[in-house]
Amino acid sequence: MPDTAAPPPDMYPRGMNPRLRYIKSYWWPYKTFVKQRWIGRQLLEVITTEFRDRSMEYYRHALESGVTRVNGVVARPDLILRNGDRIDNTVHRHEPPVTNDPILILHIDREREFIVISKPGSLPVHAAGRYFKHTVLEMMESDYGLKCYSVNRLDRLTSGLMILALSGKAASKLAREFVEGKVKKEYVARVKGKFPEEEVTVDKPMMTVDRQMGLVIITPEGKSQDAVTIFNRIAYDPVRDQSVVRCRPQTGRTHQIRVHLQYLGYPIANDPLYGIPSVWGPSLGKGGVDLTPSTSGISQADALKARAGTSTPQSTDADREYDNIDLNSPIRLSNQAREIIAKLRRQKDDAEDWIKWSEVIFSAKKAQDDLELESNPPTPQVVPRLTGRQEALKLPDPLPDDTLSPLKPPVYLPPGFCTECYVPVPDDPDPETLFIYLHALRYTTEQLGTWETPMPRWASADWDGDWRGWEEGAILPSALEEDRRKREAEAAKEADP
Repeated sequence: MPDTAAPPPDMYPRGMNPRLRYIKSYWWPYKTFVKQRWIGRQLLEVITTEFRDRSMEYYRHALESGVTRVNGVVARPDLILRNGDRIDNTVHRHEPPVTNDPILILHIDREREFIVISKPGSLPVHAAGRYFKHTVLEMMESDYGLKCYSVNRLDRLTSGLMILALSGKAASKLAREFVEGKVKKEYVARVKGKFPEEEVTVDKPMMTVDRQMGLVIITPEGKSQDAVTIFNRIAYDPVRDQSVVRCRPQTGRTHQIRVHLQYLGYPIANDPLYGIPSVWGPSLGKGGVDLTPSTSGISQADALKARAGTSTPQSTDADREYDNIDLNSPIRLSNQAREIIAKLRRQKDDAEDWIKWSEVIFSAKKAQDDLELESNPPTPQVVPRLTGRQEALKLPDPLPDDTLSPLKPPVYLPPGFCTECYVPVPDDPDPETLFIYLHALRYTTEQLGTWETPMPRWASADWDGDWRGWEEGAILPSALEEDRRKREAEAAKEADP
């Protein structure tokens, strides 16, 4: 039997794990318009709570270095944002590594302008958050020279079948079938526990209650979107006490399969959001979350007033944490729901080493700034309004590699910190934490027929523990080679008089 035990994550020096794909950090001009929920809030508070990419001290230092502008004017941290404001920022992007699994191209149809692929887990489809170059669309172009447009989407952590278009017009046409819910989808998942042998149907509506964490929960009818999923057990693994389950979503809601499996008490085995006992308790969220509104919770309107300074409630750090959670939820939450969201956020902060980020470099400078502010209170900052022409935006490109850092350097930079943006360079993640055991296996469409991928290795009944690759005996297509031969034959035919 082959040795499939994965080496410990710290076995390789940072940036050299062969199971990971890396990209060099780069400067990026970020532009966005103020969203409705940001109106009336301070710039620093919005940046630190919405993006949660670095510590408040780091963002304060960046603002004071002049790298952030609002409507073209250097903005202070205490600037109150207004409707129509545009935020321009230059950030040094450290894109997280992704698994070093290639995108599997299953079929290329240039006549009908579509491609069928299998996406590895860990890759987002579009540029989002900290990802720009490590995306399906960017890698299809950089690795295969194919300019593609997405037709359907998969979550970053989910692997499996995707249909891409070769033109924007084809993408609009093909996506219509997905949007209208006419595509029959089939997934496979590996879940905790012994799933029932009989077919199970879950008909429970759901709603996103926290945008920062992307958390979706079962909610009462009338306040959310209908969601139906049919489940069948394929196999049970008694050694790991896990089941392989076939999942057929009848609707297409965000995190639908993950949330319905959690509701049944069988969350996906490595789900970092819905399968953590320390967050959800020993029942792992079975039966859903109590949604009886908290008497201490506040509505979005009250939270916005508090953020804008029109009310001044005496509050503790915990109160402020809960206020921010209430602000990001479309409904009033129960204490249980608020505490789950708070635990998930703290866990994310701990995983990203926020304590180190917030204390090492900028704390002394912040203390000095606070003393200066006490003796010289700032006057409210006013920035100009934008004209219609100034409001026009397009997706920017990364800045050249030789771009100099716009940040003021700190007095002392400890080892292990980026020499351009002065934050700790994170350790490499364990590749097995970058995806979940959920794979889009088969789509049946009206326009394009039925397409499917091989079964992933982890879905085997006698799985050996190595998650890479496909089930033993799987036949992988050679779509790229077939496409190359076809195009060469067509070119030769045209050249032959």
